[in-house]
Amino acid sequence: MKKWNLIATSLIIIIIVFYGAWLVPNKIPYINKLQIVSGTLFTLLLPLLVLCMIFSAWATKHLYIKIERVNIGGINLFFDKPEAIFIRNTKAFLETKRTLYKIDSKLDNFNETLDSYFATYQFIRQEMSILDPSKRKQKELYNLSSNIIRELNMFLTSYQNNYRRWYKVTVDENQIEFVNEQGKHETRKDIKPHLLPIGELQKHYYDYDAMLEGFKNINTFFKEDVNKKLAVDISKWEGK
Repeated sequence: MKKWNLIATSLIIIIIVFYGAWLVPNKIPYINKLQIVSGTLFTLLLPLLVLCMIFSAWATKHLYIKIERVNIGGINLFFDKPEAIFIRNTKAFLETKRTLYKIDSKLDNFNETLDSYFATYQFIRQEMSILDPSKRKQKELYNLSSNIIRELNMFLTSYQNNYRRWYKVTVDENQIEFVNEQGKHETRKDIKPHLLPIGELQKHYYDYDAMLEGFKNINTFFKEDVNKKLAVDISKWEGK
């Protein structure tokens, strides 16, 4: 790692000298010549340093480049293998996503859980972009990512829109509507949503049982399939 620190330090010094020279007023003696020299050094040495880093990356297979789509023209340099980067980042992300592994129908707000699932869907879709399916180790993680996206997509497609619409109307209007045995819409006069614990309120959702079963299927998938590769510590959530 010392050689990478040396290259990075040299690159930073060159950039500071180059931009520093151009920030100095032109009236100072010899500043024009300094600007020309610094500009020449920057133009000549920067490509050389980049080529050295690329060559070293090719030789050691420890440097990888990831183009960040959220940064216009931004390039991040990673000093590790793509599969190691993916496992490390994804595992750290999933460590904060309990509801993917264990849903608590009494305490978890399903509306917020849907937000968490969608955030996970977006995160995995972004992170898998550094993986190369043509390489065996990366292909396994790529396939796992595809399965995660498929499972979350199926769940969100099945329940997200309908539940969010019901939840918003229920909370905004502070009343619960339901369909009676005759197929007509009625309003529960005896119940006010804002007075109910979230677990009790959610039970009034017309597709509650199916949605809860969907949550449990996601939990099983992450425990049995995802954790074979990522080994998230789920013991901290047991008994809660």
